[in-house]
Amino acid sequence: MANTDNSCANLEIENLHAISKDTLGDIMSIQAETQKNVYGYDFENMTLRDLMTFWHMNNHAMIDEIHEATDALGGIKDGAGNAIWKRWKKAHESFSDKKFSDLSQSDQLECKFEIIDMLHFFMNYAISVGMTPQEMYNMYMSKNEENRARQQRGY
Repeated sequence: MANTDNSCANLEIENLHAISKDTLGDIMSIQAETQKNVYGYDFENMTLRDLMTFWHMNNHAMIDEIHEATDALGGIKDGAGNAIWKRWKKAHESFSDKKFSDLSQSDQLECKFEIIDMLHFFMNYAISVGMTPQEMYNMYMSKNEENRARQQRGY
């Protein structure tokens, strides 16, 4: 079950996107600063083995957040939580015709915040190898175009 003691649904969400000139850059900069100044990671001086250990920790954390998001998809405060995927629970069948919009506003926010937790760990991978926001954007666009072309070629 997702953490019920770490609720984020009541956090104030400011519209900082409206004033940002580089949203992805802002996210990556804040995450990099957090890793360096809060947790003490020095990616430029890490050995490949240290980097692998960091990635393994982030992989575990990412999987944990995926599990928490899966539970949150069933509603944490106002729903049935992990019954969404636990077929043996009585409430499991109640999800057959529900949509995300059927969750309470609070439960929708909790689920979205779990996805933001995933983003933190995803960004750690990119930051740890020195990826810039420009690289991430340009490489994503290039790879997405190639993926679409592969589908057209019958991949």
